[in-house]
Amino acid sequence: MAGDDLIQKVEQARDAYREQLERTRREISEVEVLVRQSSSEVDKLGQRELSVSSRVRDLEVNLDKYNKEEIKNFFAAAQEVQMRLQSMRAQLEQVQARRDMLKSHLSHLNEVINLLDDVTGTLSNKGPVAQVSSHDDTEVMIAGIIQSQENERLRISLQMHDGPAQSMGNLVLRAEICQRLIDRDLDQARSELIGLKTAINTTLQDTRRFIFDLRPMTLDDLGLVPTLRRYTAQIGEKHKLEINLMIQGLEQRLPSHYEVTIFRFVQEALNNVVRHANANQVRLLLDVNGNALQIMIEDDGGGFHVNEVLASANARKNMGIAGMRQQIEVLLRGEFAIESAIGRGTRIAATIPMP
Repeated sequence: MAGDDLIQKVEQARDAYREQLERTRREISEVEVLVRQSSSEVDKLGQRELSVSSRVRDLEVNLDKYNKEEIKNFFAAAQEVQMRLQSMRAQLEQVQARRDMLKSHLSHLNEVINLLDDVTGTLSNKGPVAQVSSHDDTEVMIAGIIQSQENERLRISLQMHDGPAQSMGNLVLRAEICQRLIDRDLDQARSELIGLKTAINTTLQDTRRFIFDLRPMTLDDLGLVPTLRRYTAQIGEKHKLEINLMIQGLEQRLPSHYEVTIFRFVQEALNNVVRHANANQVRLLLDVNGNALQIMIEDDGGGFHVNEVLASANARKNMGIAGMRQQIEVLLRGEFAIESAIGRGTRIAATIPMP
């Protein structure tokens, strides 16, 4: 009976994720419509901008053919078209970024559903005794998976609130200022528009970095190795950290869930280095040796007492380590180890059987 109850809980969790999957698919379809509409509008404005620019060039060559009012109207029309085109391009990029983020979330949901399907199948194929004996371990694993998803949602919501959402609100306010200034002080309005354009570009770049951290598109398109090279270069440049990445014997693509899990494992390890280690150098090694992939992340930071952190009642202190251990040992059936000491840095190692 305990095994049946656990299967029911897993199936309920899986069904809830499937409902969320369908909602995400519908939202992607709606966003795709917006992408097509915005793309069409950008194309139309682009053609109009070319036409207006051609007329302005003709005006500049033949100024004596036009009076002051015609010249003023020409330049005003050209400026209006250019501003609308820039605005629509920014809107298109934002909608495309939203679509990419939703697709990444959809892929993540598929992975969780597949994992829960595997767990359901495993439990269903076991006998009553085996189900009861494995009940506690399996329930802990499922609880960990679900909690991990909730933690990820919380992290994403906080980042969206503190990052893109705040920036978008600021852009709206600046746009309203520009709108008021157009009728009062055209020169000041132009100056504000230049600042607004810079702010839009900054927000766009921040959003792209957010999407990459959430789910790098290169992971699906190019694979694990190019994604790690790009990620380590970015995080090293951003945090003034020297990261020596060495990859040996990993020429072939791995299954999708392998590549995602390994990337998340490395990402969490490097994030911990940035947040806690106060390190200057990191050595990251991925080495295929026989039928196993060995991963090692070693830093020259301040280190910590591993046993004290793992035994801490404060879950935040050991959540990162527990999550990495779960990724390697539960999801990839591998081995995980961590060594650290005060003043001697930290070394994280994992051995994963090749698929």
